[in-house]
Parts: sequence; C-alpha cells; structure tokens
Amino acid sequence: MRVSALIVCISACMMFCAAAFCVDEKTWDDLTDQAIEQYRTGHHEEAVATARLALASGEELFGPEDLKIVGSLDDLATYLNAVGKADESDALYKRALHILEKKLPPDDPYLEIFLNYLAGFYKKAGRPDEAAKLEERARAIRRARMQKKEMNTKEK
Repeated sequence: MRVSALIVCISACMMFCAAAFCVDEKTWDDLTDQAIEQYRTGHHEEAVATARLALASGEELFGPEDLKIVGSLDDLATYLNAVGKADESDALYKRALHILEKKLPPDDPYLEIFLNYLAGFYKKAGRPDEAAKLEERARAIRRARMQKKEMNTKEK
C-alpha cells in the first residue's frame, strides 16, 4: 500500500515538473524580452543568464537549427561580448551564420545584413582580416541580388 502511494506521488511530481518546464512560444518571447530589458538597463550578467534560458527554450520549441533561434543566438552573443566573453560570443555568431546559410537563399538580404553585422563584431575585436572577408561576402551577395533583379527587369 505504501509503495503504490509512493509511486503515485512520484508520478504526480514528475508530471508537475514536466508541466512547469513546458516551453511555449510566449515563454520564449517573455524570456527574450526580459533579457533585452536587463541588458538595456545595464544588468548584463542577468541578461546573459536569461538569454541562455531563452535560447534553450527556443531550441526545445523550434529545434536547434530553426531560423527563429538566430535572434536568440545573436542576443546571447551580444550580451556575452558585453561581459568579456568574446570567444563564446564568436562561437554563437558563427552558429547563427551557419543556420542562416543553411536555411536562406544565397542572395537573401538578411544574410547580407548579418555578414556585415558580424564583420563589425570582428573589427571591434581587432580581427580586420576576418571582417574584410565577411564584408566581401556581403558585397558578393548584394551584387548577385542586383544582377538577378536586373535580369528580371530585362525579361519584362
């Protein structure tokens, strides 16, 4: 009798814990907003912790390579950089770029924007050669998109 009551109690606790950690899009959005506010108000360490939760929530909700988590990766990378963790920040930016390259068309303007953004990060980090390579890739994307647009215009 006691064993079965214990099993019921443990099962109920497990279900409660699972429900408490259930991730939904509102939770992810709320964590993201909270981290942004913490960062904006100068609470960078707290922003890092909250952004880590937001990223974990987004990964659980959407998957580790979904376009929706690129923003979470970018936010966390920004906050980490602010607290002096540039290496971890760099790894997250590279992961975000990998997702964008995998999921977006090669001439997507968002990819161009992100490459320029990442180039800025490398410039500030004292890595001008890496920045220049990213800027050149961004220019190539822009040229390809413009050429494609010109061809479409001529066909009409």
